[in-house]
Amino acid sequence: MVYRMAAWALALGLLTMAGVAQADRTYVVRNGDTLSGIARRFRTSVSTLQRTNRIRGENIRAGTRLRIPGGGSAAAARRAGYHVVRRGDTLSEIARRYRVSVRALQRANRLRGENIRLGARLRIPGRRSENRLPRLDERELRPDQQDAEGRADSLGIGSVRTAHVLLGGPGPEPRWVEAARRAPLRVPRHAYGEGTPIVPREDDEETEAEETPDDVALEDDGEEGVEETPPAAAGAETPEPAAGPGTLGAPLDHPVFLRGWGSGAGGYHLAIDLYAPPGTPVKAVERGIVAYAGHGLRGYGRMVVILHPDGRTSAYAHNRENLVVAGELVARGQVISLLGNTGISRGPHVHFMYVDQGEHCDALPLMRPRIRWRNGNVVETPSTTWTGERPDEVRCLPRSARPHPGHRRRRRRR
Repeated sequence: MVYRMAAWALALGLLTMAGVAQADRTYVVRNGDTLSGIARRFRTSVSTLQRTNRIRGENIRAGTRLRIPGGGSAAAARRAGYHVVRRGDTLSEIARRYRVSVRALQRANRLRGENIRLGARLRIPGRRSENRLPRLDERELRPDQQDAEGRADSLGIGSVRTAHVLLGGPGPEPRWVEAARRAPLRVPRHAYGEGTPIVPREDDEETEAEETPDDVALEDDGEEGVEETPPAAAGAETPEPAAGPGTLGAPLDHPVFLRGWGSGAGGYHLAIDLYAPPGTPVKAVERGIVAYAGHGLRGYGRMVVILHPDGRTSAYAHNRENLVVAGELVARGQVISLLGNTGISRGPHVHFMYVDQGEHCDALPLMRPRIRWRNGNVVETPSTTWTGERPDEVRCLPRSARPHPGHRRRRRRR
């Protein structure tokens, strides 16, 4: 009897552990198997398989038993930063799962007791760093992109310094704006997604954070959570405002609104975060010249910065892959990158910035079509156009006016 109870307790313990973090699995290599194919099958990376099984190359023998590490939602959620409370969860169990203290969870989520609400998002405290950049084979430059590189050299654009000048510095040089005015009015036939197909690039070094589990809330690089989706609105929806001069396109087709300008602690988040599945094409909101395309700005991962004919700048961060080069002239709606999760990011999204004379502006009132929440509701904001003086509906502030709370803490420690 004692033996049966002990065996039952052991089995129950193993089942409980499996529910918290998926156990490692064993896979027997078959004829025709490749390491990259096995990695894709089990949603892991080649390097992880090599490390776990002490394999130096990619040669594997049929009949070999490979250990497949169980990622588990705990590790993924810790990287992503959030856990969604499920039925039966307790604060102490969640703390044990993520190897943090109950007090740390309470502090991070401003909880006074241990009562938690079903469906609530709890922030998992912990040190965060930049997600690794996917290692991607370089795409062959089109002839127009080769010409664009020469254009960038002659204009003196394309460097990290260029990005800093446009995103928070003195602003563009007149010759840069003049070059932006030569951008096409329509998407050229040779562009990606038009005459040039977007062939997906496989990556053996992709971080697991790219695959966001269902129980992990999407989040960006800030300290606060995504904005709460409002309940469905009653009554008829107002007509869609017309697109035209003084408006912007949306950087994604059918994006989901995560958080807006002025959100976060102290209103530091002077940008718009929009979700779509990883690999979704990211598009230019207006025509212009690519002033920067790289990954040299800390925290932003792969990033594209476009200067527009009116002297304003748009930026698109956390890309999986940039599809344009500095100096390239792009049209409104042209594909410029693929959405990703690079840099300091808690889930796949595009971090969109819109800058005028060094001030970061709320572009939501200018976007057509209007942006929507996950439930399909329109994000309530006054629609307007910007053809001359800055409209009152578009709020703008210099980056220094709303410093990131993490920057403030670092300054105090000094």
